[in-house]
Amino acid sequence: MTLDQRFWEQSAGVEAVRSVLWSWMSQPDADRRRDEFDRLALALFRWQAHHNDVYGEFVRLMGVEPSAVDAVDDIPFMPVELFKSHEVKSTSWPTDHIFRSSGTSATPSRAAHHLDAAGGAWYRKVAALAWSSVWNTEVSGHDWMGLLPGYVGREDASLLVMLQGFCEAAGHTGNRFWMHDHNSLSRALADWSADAARRPLVLFGVTWALLDWVRSAAADRPVWEDKVLVVDTGGMKGRGEEPTREEVLAELRRRLPQARLASEYGMTEMLSQGYAKDGLHHVFPKWVMPLVRDPRDPRGTLPEGRTGRVDVVDLANVHSCAFLATSDAAQWRPEGLKLLGRMDHAEVRGCSLLASG
Repeated sequence: MTLDQRFWEQSAGVEAVRSVLWSWMSQPDADRRRDEFDRLALALFRWQAHHNDVYGEFVRLMGVEPSAVDAVDDIPFMPVELFKSHEVKSTSWPTDHIFRSSGTSATPSRAAHHLDAAGGAWYRKVAALAWSSVWNTEVSGHDWMGLLPGYVGREDASLLVMLQGFCEAAGHTGNRFWMHDHNSLSRALADWSADAARRPLVLFGVTWALLDWVRSAAADRPVWEDKVLVVDTGGMKGRGEEPTREEVLAELRRRLPQARLASEYGMTEMLSQGYAKDGLHHVFPKWVMPLVRDPRDPRGTLPEGRTGRVDVVDLANVHSCAFLATSDAAQWRPEGLKLLGRMDHAEVRGCSLLASG
């Protein structure tokens, strides 16, 4: 398959497009040429504008002719809110699985990311490649655990599916994830520390749950801290005033002085993840490109140090929409993308017209 524009627009199916993208995504990260990324992004944009009914209608409502777009900055980015009210699919296929945003079955307007029959395997493969691309290590080279209240037991939680895939790649058996049982987590960490064959450990945790745990007596086991990477996934919903990233990191560092701290950035509507190796500044695999937009101009990008709204190109979202307008606020810094919380609600033009459909 070539990247001929007419073929992408008119003929290719989801699997064929995935195959082309994977052949580039899986090349060594030294190949990070911006011109190659732009070529793929523009081809995928035209293909999705043609084959994705929801996104194609959004592009039309924005007054954009796909064939006239010749720069990534000029691609219309679809508000992620539309995943709450529409099935966002490129081409037509039966839904095999759905990832949903956090909440309960009674929570109204949860985002739903529909996957085709190959979507689950594709997601796990992309997530593992994203990890190795950012960290320069394979997921099979680590031990994995998670403190994940609100996720454990949910088949529709993309974070849990990702970590289950990591555990399988590492050859783990048995339970590796906990909700509120701090003592069991700490005992598992002590057992890991005593294992002469242990690999470096990665502990994923919801932010508020990690803070609750390190404040408890159960976390007072400094013997296990060596060779541990603690990755917080965000999340302080319903836990009172949300602390800043700096405040979260300061407390975790104070209570876990030997552990390395990092943070993960992803969302239900995306298929890929970025990681902040220092806990503050996120970097991304080469097929993901965040843009910091001027809140007053959906297509205006801001220079380093200016706060704006995050748009994300995630080329792995072949089956869905690769061009997403989020509600996250951020700044570009020399070290990476620094997230600053949520923007004040400001609906992107075109969203309300589609939402009523």
